[in-house]
Amino acid sequence: MEIFNKIRLRFRLVLYFLIVVVISGAIATLVGIRLINTSIIKQAQNQVMHDLSSAWMVYNEKLDDLKDIVELTSNRFFLNTALTNNETGAAAKELEDTRVKYDLDFLTVTDEQGIVVFRASNPLVAGDDQSSDELVRRALRGEIASATQIVPREKLILESPKLAERAYFVLKKTPKAKPASKSVEDSGMVLKVAAPTFDHEGRIIGTLYGGILINRSYDIVDSIKETVYKGEAYKGKDIGTATIFQWDVRISTNVTELDGNRAIETRVSESVYDAVLINGKSWIDRAFVVRDWYITAYEPIRDIEGRIIGILYVGILEEPYIIMRQEIVWSMLKYLIIAVAAAMVIAFLLGRQITKPIAHLVHATRQIYNGFLPSTVKITSKDEIGILSESFNSMSHKLKQTLDEKDKAYAQLKDLNVRYLELLGFATHELMQPLGVLKGYLTMMQQSFSGKRLSPEQHEHAVGTMLRNVNMLVDMSQTYLQLSKIESGQLDTQKERTNVYHDIIIPAIESARPKLMVEEMELVIENENSLDRVDVWADPILLRIVYNNLISNAIKYGKRRGKIFIGFMGNESVFQFNVKNEGEGITEDKLDVIFEKFTRLGEPSRRKQRGTGLGLYNTKEIVTKHGGKIWAESAQGEWTDIIFTLPKTENGDENG
Repeated sequence: MEIFNKIRLRFRLVLYFLIVVVISGAIATLVGIRLINTSIIKQAQNQVMHDLSSAWMVYNEKLDDLKDIVELTSNRFFLNTALTNNETGAAAKELEDTRVKYDLDFLTVTDEQGIVVFRASNPLVAGDDQSSDELVRRALRGEIASATQIVPREKLILESPKLAERAYFVLKKTPKAKPASKSVEDSGMVLKVAAPTFDHEGRIIGTLYGGILINRSYDIVDSIKETVYKGEAYKGKDIGTATIFQWDVRISTNVTELDGNRAIETRVSESVYDAVLINGKSWIDRAFVVRDWYITAYEPIRDIEGRIIGILYVGILEEPYIIMRQEIVWSMLKYLIIAVAAAMVIAFLLGRQITKPIAHLVHATRQIYNGFLPSTVKITSKDEIGILSESFNSMSHKLKQTLDEKDKAYAQLKDLNVRYLELLGFATHELMQPLGVLKGYLTMMQQSFSGKRLSPEQHEHAVGTMLRNVNMLVDMSQTYLQLSKIESGQLDTQKERTNVYHDIIIPAIESARPKLMVEEMELVIENENSLDRVDVWADPILLRIVYNNLISNAIKYGKRRGKIFIGFMGNESVFQFNVKNEGEGITEDKLDVIFEKFTRLGEPSRRKQRGTGLGLYNTKEIVTKHGGKIWAESAQGEWTDIIFTLPKTENGDENG
């Protein structure tokens, strides 16, 4: 210590200053590296979860397309006639043409007992009993059942020996996989749909089931890669990959082995096996997939009875994120070195002039180190110490200003991103309904060319409904930009005098009519004569969205063959409207929650209903913008009633 005290003051000050700068910079660098690492990992995990949601959309869309094909084919005239007259031979060519046209692996007809009468993919084999199959059993009860299913080898052979060959896998030894209890896998995973066939009196006379074998079929995983990752590559490697597992075995994937072949017949790691297949949870983490490290997400695939039968996986190549992290860390270290070098020069040049003010500077430096900004020192002279003190004060204020601006910019960017995602969900939710109507009527008209012709009245009705929905899509497209301003209070509602019955309710009912027919539901308009004369000041496009959402929800969560009531009543200041259905109802503690963003009720019977959770939230915002109120009433197990009001005056708005 005595030797240290003999060192000249300026060198001691240089040493002190360097110690402070190095320690502060090192701590800041370590904290920064940790924060950057956490941020990058979190960003990647959020991205891969979003990618997994997109993958499920592609997967379910494939199943929905299959459902449409089987459902429409089951209602075709030639199949009804063949089953009624026991002349399946006449329908054989039509069924095989349908199977080939839509690239199905099997398409099979059973009678009303579930006994196979004809197979398009294996016409020489018939007479076996399929009534024990859960999907066929439901079809025999009049339901249209669709799901992912595991099919044993003996049943695959019945459909087609080629399918049994495709499904046969010799399991490969895979690092980190759970020890295997068998060396081969000979069952197959299929997307399967079964639909009832009715005679002209509405009696079930048989079923039609069809499906696609996923084993060694790469349409779904490649569609996921193209849809989600746009085919992007990094250093010759796919930036993103997708895989479908049958239990723990890769049966369809675009993950490749070292030889460039798809890595089928390999198995999932033991940690993923336990989390997803045993515990039924999602698994998100970095993982070594065949030959590279990926940031991955896995979720269980379940059959129609909720049993776990496989896994859907997506992964993002980890290497780009590692490189980005390293570049940021090296940049921080480079600037730290520059800062230390600058500190040495400054301390050496100014050391001789620093006496008492050094204590103030050290104190102020420690204040900044502890996060107190701005921190200033008192200027006691106009020499170099005074200039340094003045510069220090300016630096402190500038740093505080820069940090404040950065925090503000980050908050604004985060808010914009949230609003963008919400608007994207809203647009998708609202566009799906008119697009679904158009698809239904176009399919009906397409079938009329090869089957039963539509009458002029039916043709006129179909064209009129499609035209209304096209017009609705045009109107929606012009309004979606305004909808993004809902929460900011900048939504421009184009109010005009609108007849609720003719301009809003009737078009909404016509749009929902195909769904009503499928669910065999009856729609009742109460006080129809009074409602016919009701005019309100409202934006007709937004109000039509309100009724489309309410009627769609009433159908979706209503009781099959139940009733839907559209009601109206008025008083001195407001009109009151409601849409009521018969169904399971809503518990009292959820009556307010259903109007919040992204709310989906958690009952098992409701989880199967598709939706974004935006419908009632958007409905509430639109009603509020018109100066109205909305609420829900329900009797659990009996009915649900969504009620809203609109002011009678032209000037009614959300501010009253």
